[in-house]
Amino acid sequence: MRLLPCRQAGCAANVEGYGYCPKHKSDNDRTRDLVRQRYNNRSWNAKCGMAPAVKARNPMCQKLHVVNGRLERCHNPSYLVHHRWSPRARPELFLSVYDEKRISNLIALCATCHPADAGTPDWVEARDGDPVPPGGGNGNFFVRTEFEIHL
Repeated sequence: MRLLPCRQAGCAANVEGYGYCPKHKSDNDRTRDLVRQRYNNRSWNAKCGMAPAVKARNPMCQKLHVVNGRLERCHNPSYLVHHRWSPRARPELFLSVYDEKRISNLIALCATCHPADAGTPDWVEARDGDPVPPGGGNGNFFVRTEFEIHL
């Protein structure tokens, strides 16, 4: 295996493969990133966390695709939960299913429909089968997140 520089900026150590030296393996930019830490938190990831709860209530991908002038829901199972508002831009909405306008913030998506972008506040909430709105919006539509808790 090739020796490559440690991924930690400024470190001169070489490691086998692509990664961090022993000194930086547990203390690096990635582990100090506060947003990443929130994704590894029990309130997000655990069996009873927010991500599994959103996927359980929305088992099918919520992305809507334009097909013959109408919006059609993706048929893939949901795989992950996407933040419409990036946690870096709006950290107070990290665990919020809806934003202050009651528009879905957490959206269950399949891996294919998940965007590379961090946050997509321009996405539009719509219904499966609706005609494409005049002007077509930005072409990014999704079904409202279902998240009712019955006590």
